[in-house]
Amino acid sequence: MAPQPMLSSLPLQVLLYFHGWFDVIYVVIVLLVYIFKGTRLPYPNDVLGLEIFGILCIAAIEPCRLLLASRGNKTETVTPIVWNVVLSLPLFGAYIYFLGYQVFVLRVDQVLNIIAIVFLAFEFLLSCITALVFWQAHRRA
Repeated sequence: MAPQPMLSSLPLQVLLYFHGWFDVIYVVIVLLVYIFKGTRLPYPNDVLGLEIFGILCIAAIEPCRLLLASRGNKTETVTPIVWNVVLSLPLFGAYIYFLGYQVFVLRVDQVLNIIAIVFLAFEFLLSCITALVFWQAHRRA
């Protein structure tokens, strides 16, 4: 019996690795920007708290999503990658909100959220392709 070919996606794994580091930088910079906004700009207090809560939700969901995608890719399992795709959808909405719909949008907010959306879009696309490859390989086996 011939050895099974490796089906894991190296481009997906590289994106997941760098997105993990970007997330740390993203959260730190955005929280510092919110400190600036809260002290220097006439920010409504109730909205400031909700937007900071939104950033903390992103900070909680992203590592889980990245871990699921990485484990699914390394173990060539479809289910974690599907969960990664499902968790990507609300994150798209969150990044789009923080890109243009928060109370005060600074240039740094735009740059960071565009980078996050690009990372997420490529991971979404590669995750769908990788899940399809794994699913087809397991159907044939």
